[in-house]
Amino acid sequence: MPSNKVLIIVGDATETLDTMYPYYRLIEAGFQPVVAAPEKRKYQMVLHEVKPGWTITKEWEGYTIDADIAFADIKEEEYAGIFFSGGRAPEYIRYDEDLMRVTKYFFSENKPVASVCHGVEIPAAADCVRQDGDGPQMQIRS
Repeated sequence: MPSNKVLIIVGDATETLDTMYPYYRLIEAGFQPVVAAPEKRKYQMVLHEVKPGWTITKEWEGYTIDADIAFADIKEEEYAGIFFSGGRAPEYIRYDEDLMRVTKYFFSENKPVASVCHGVEIPAAADCVRQDGDGPQMQIRS
């Protein structure tokens, strides 16, 4: 029987909307979101907004989220797909060896992969992103 579980990859400074909107959309679509992070603990999310007159985003504390599983404890074959949330977290977690293992698995098995905002930094660090003449593309890399 195929799994209905989907990993949502987070860390401290994960963007709140980038995380919570997909989280609830997965539930609405009949999937079970499983929040994964470096450790199984509570993580501080952030909010980003471009204020009028600003050319960059302003950041402040958002909600918190509990990780259901640590990267090291993930058994990739138990999941239907993976989602990389945005914010600043990918900048810090993208070199985690267990996260790299998990990321490469989803690409090598051609399972569904999604990212938003800076989440793409994780597949890029795992050497799963290439650029062609049409712009960046996520490709299967083994």
